[in-house]
Amino acid sequence: MKMRILLVLAIVMYALPAGAFEWGKMFGDRCSQARELAVKVIKEQNDEQRRADERRIDELCPDGPAVHFLEGVKAEQAGNLDKAIKEYQEVLRLDPDFAEARGNLGVCYLQKGLSDDAAVELTKASRFVSDPRVHQGLARIFTDRKFYPLALYHYGEARRLLPDDPAILAGIAEVYDSMGLAQNAEEGFKKALMQESGYEKARIGLAMLYMKKDQPDRAIAELRNALVINPANKEVHAMLAEILEKRGDRESARKEYALAGKIIDLSPEERLQKGDEYLKAKDYEKAAAEYQLALKGRPDWAEALRKLGDVQMAMGKDEEAIASYREALRNKLESAEIHYNLGVLYERRNLLDEAVVEYRQALRLAPADGDTRRRLADIYTLRGNVSEAIEQYQALLKLRPENSLIHFKLGKLYAASKKYTEAAAAYGEAVRLDTENLEAHRELAALMRKLGNDGEAEKHYAEVMRLKKDDADARNALMSLYVKNKKYDDLIRLLKEGVELNPADPDNHYRLGLVYEFNKEYNLAAEKYSEAVKLKEGHAKALNALGRVYMKTGRLVEAKEALEKAKAADPELEESSVLLNNIRDELSPESRKYKKKSSRKGKKSSKKGKATKGKKTTSSKTSKTSKSKGNSKKKK
Repeated sequence: MKMRILLVLAIVMYALPAGAFEWGKMFGDRCSQARELAVKVIKEQNDEQRRADERRIDELCPDGPAVHFLEGVKAEQAGNLDKAIKEYQEVLRLDPDFAEARGNLGVCYLQKGLSDDAAVELTKASRFVSDPRVHQGLARIFTDRKFYPLALYHYGEARRLLPDDPAILAGIAEVYDSMGLAQNAEEGFKKALMQESGYEKARIGLAMLYMKKDQPDRAIAELRNALVINPANKEVHAMLAEILEKRGDRESARKEYALAGKIIDLSPEERLQKGDEYLKAKDYEKAAAEYQLALKGRPDWAEALRKLGDVQMAMGKDEEAIASYREALRNKLESAEIHYNLGVLYERRNLLDEAVVEYRQALRLAPADGDTRRRLADIYTLRGNVSEAIEQYQALLKLRPENSLIHFKLGKLYAASKKYTEAAAAYGEAVRLDTENLEAHRELAALMRKLGNDGEAEKHYAEVMRLKKDDADARNALMSLYVKNKKYDDLIRLLKEGVELNPADPDNHYRLGLVYEFNKEYNLAAEKYSEAVKLKEGHAKALNALGRVYMKTGRLVEAKEALEKAKAADPELEESSVLLNNIRDELSPESRKYKKKSSRKGKKSSKKGKATKGKKTTSSKTSKTSKSKGNSKKKK
């Protein structure tokens, strides 16, 4: 029974693909028609034709991507962004290639403040659709992220589609303003106003530009023009009030603040609070302006001076920050934070003596402040004041005993003072707390090697290699230790790793060949020397070693060839010449040994009075005689 059911299922599964393909194809064609119609519908101006097309879409592909797309468009036009996003997401779930839906989804994300999600969707959409909203959205994102060339590119694409759109022209002007190109920005805002004289954004942009250029009259004129367009714009009233207040026109400023819905006639305390709010939002320019206004009411207010110094320091206005902090101290504000900040500012300017004084003052008021001690210790280290640096790091370790970096720095100072036992302990603690501290392992390995503790040195050089396989210094040191301690298996393993890491380095092959030769593995040695020569044809040492191995294995002709090449590559290589001479002696039919033997034979023959007709016979007899003498000596 089970077999019959399985057979039926198999037949059904076999039959499904063809029919399923036809149904899917037919369904897909109808949905594709609906999709094309939906893209056309959103541009349709005739309401009756639009409704007819929507009905047709519903007939072609009920509840398909096109239907959800139109629902998303309607929700977006009604300001219901959440529903629009939901519908567009459903479209893309059903049809990931629906680029218009992806572009609209990106625009909705941007309006919701989800710029990262918007960037992804808009970028994908921009590859397939020519939609000015898509390019405008990307331009806004890239402007906010300070990728100005990309912003200009996308504004350019948008302008190509809508050449006279004031929003696009104003957007381009904003990018130029952010880039510091004030002239281009001014021209851009004016172009936008030529297309639409009542375009509020361009008026405000021009006003802000004139404020930066310290042209308050022109800025006021543009803001007043913007208020003619939109009298209820509180932001414009507030901007106008700030300009008027800076010019000293408090009465007019008060009126504008009132229209902006802001508190007027702010007290110094209120100004300080307002500055704190701007500081919290990291709007340093406005925060500094509020603190300065607070100081106008109370010139000797030390707390306002301190906060003004904080803002100026954050803005990179170091000289102004130093002046504000100094003025705060003059007004009896004893603050460890002020002394610390002054120390940092002096250190930035390489005024290390002044920095040390300020850090010491900060520690007097806050002895448990680790950052101050660290900075002071670093300066002492830089200046070579080793004992003072050690003192500070030791005190710092009482506050931060688990900080690996402090132990490491202390170890270096101990090593510089030749306090090797203390240095080893400090480095050891550093690697115990942080096993990934590469430099601590390196320094500890070098110190252990210096102290003759090869085992510990090997261990920490191995850790360096674990963290950084291509560390040549650690590899060479480890090889030296293995050679010294005759750990040839470890040496071979290390050399093989070197070859694997950098197979194109002939020296790696040469060194591995030396170890094989030492172990009398001559075939492997010859293979590695040959590999080195392949990689570097004139590698004299490898050629010399190759010739030496060939001699050891009786391949004299090949040895001669290799040694001659070695000598040509490096005429100063003495071993090549010596080995070549030995080969010539071996290969020569008349050697110096032969001549010596013949002279001895001459003496013997003269004594016996026999003529030596055949040299071979005499030679063999002599050798037999010498052997018998040797045997008789052994018996004795």
